[in-house]
Amino acid sequence: MKKFRSRSARMNRMHFRVLVSRYLRQIFTNAGLLLPLLLEAPVMLFILTIACRTNAFTDKDVSQANITIFILLMMSAMMGILNSYREICKERDVLSREVFGGLDISAYALSKFCVLALVGIVQCSVLLFGTALYSPFNFSAPAPDFLLCLAALILTNLSVTAIGLFISALLKKSESAILPVLLIIIMQVVFSDSVLVLEGAAGYLKYITPSAWGIAVFGNACGLNGWLPGGIFHRAMFDYSPLISLAALAFLTVLFVFLTIFVLKRRYRGKE
Repeated sequence: MKKFRSRSARMNRMHFRVLVSRYLRQIFTNAGLLLPLLLEAPVMLFILTIACRTNAFTDKDVSQANITIFILLMMSAMMGILNSYREICKERDVLSREVFGGLDISAYALSKFCVLALVGIVQCSVLLFGTALYSPFNFSAPAPDFLLCLAALILTNLSVTAIGLFISALLKKSESAILPVLLIIIMQVVFSDSVLVLEGAAGYLKYITPSAWGIAVFGNACGLNGWLPGGIFHRAMFDYSPLISLAALAFLTVLFVFLTIFVLKRRYRGKE
């Protein structure tokens, strides 16, 4: 095992490059890791084609369009949590040895996130392009709106990926992650401000729920609030500027990456 000794910023960047290269090599040389990552997006896309109508957006069927957006964002969030929740706790023994050898913890956590982010970007691109071919979104400004929705889908994935890494940093064994992961998935469903509309204090939880912000971008780009007369269908978050929603997702992503680094540094305090 190579020892990491230098604590300079230059060496920390070297740690990051070495770790990114190592994780990519692990993925591409291990069929057990690569195959699920390759199949996740196509399988979820197949499920979406079964569950959703092809003409939901062109016919302005607000119920079916809302369901399509909901399923799309849930799939993005689920891929993020499934890809990340075991990544740190499964390497706990290896990480402990390498930290004793001088490994920079920030470089370790950021390398994990960046590799998973690359995976998430590819998966979300496949998911959105496939959905657009099956059920055209009928945007008023096709190119800008499509890019905004792609950014929302990717940032939803990245923010939940960061939450998954945070959970993984807190736990010692991947078997212990079942309950936290389940709670995160349930939160994305219940507080997405899509299928269920919650009032009072419970309604404020949508503002810390990545899927709600991602759905808000799609709802705004598709103009769902204006499809039915008299405000029969209305979601307050759909009126927000997409840039606000994207900024919220970016903030959640950065926050949980920082918290992951903070937890790991506290756990290995004095061992670096």
